[in-house]
Amino acid sequence: MNSFSIFSRVRFLDFKHLLLVDLSSSGISFYLVKDVRDLSSIDFSNLTLLKSVSNADICKINFLSNEKVLKKILDLNLKSFDLEQYALVFLLTPNSSELEKKAIEQAVPFLKKTFFVDRHFFYNFYLMQKRNFSKAKLLISLFDDCAELSFFNQEKLLTYEKIFLRNLALDSKNFLKKAKEKFEFEQPDCFYFFTNNLIDKPKATDLAKYLKLEAIEVKNLC
Repeated sequence: MNSFSIFSRVRFLDFKHLLLVDLSSSGISFYLVKDVRDLSSIDFSNLTLLKSVSNADICKINFLSNEKVLKKILDLNLKSFDLEQYALVFLLTPNSSELEKKAIEQAVPFLKKTFFVDRHFFYNFYLMQKRNFSKAKLLISLFDDCAELSFFNQEKLLTYEKIFLRNLALDSKNFLKKAKEKFEFEQPDCFYFFTNNLIDKPKATDLAKYLKLEAIEVKNLC
């Protein structure tokens, strides 16, 4: 799969702004991008974090579990942002079901246009623009109750897996091993550790030693 081709199909011709909603078991982060026509034209230097809401009741292992809580948080915060002519783009785990997406749409205020993007494609797009240190990219995204692992060769997704935190180091090592056995790519000398959805940022030192790779931590997308 190619992230750029996916993003280019999501166009916002009728909207002035783009409001990204990163939805996970850690809560919600709202990012604003002004004057965009499609996702592929996002300039991360112009990305603004409007607010991060820590809440463990909305999602469990990054799947929506309480649409009422989601609706309440959306209603409260979208009014406070005081924006006009914007589209909502939810960044979700790639295994989100159509029923889950429908529940999210129903929680969105009336007449607001909603789009969905797999979070790891968006995060890899960020890396391609801001921290493109390696063609082969191991992404480890940390949340309150799980981690999402994905491996890209430049913009092409090779494999993805969601794991529980109790076996983070071992499962991350096995994930990388299976990717090496199945795909051909240049050996990465680093991995990208996303902690942007956490208030308390864990250190990646021990994980880096275990994986024998340098840790490039992403604490914030902007």
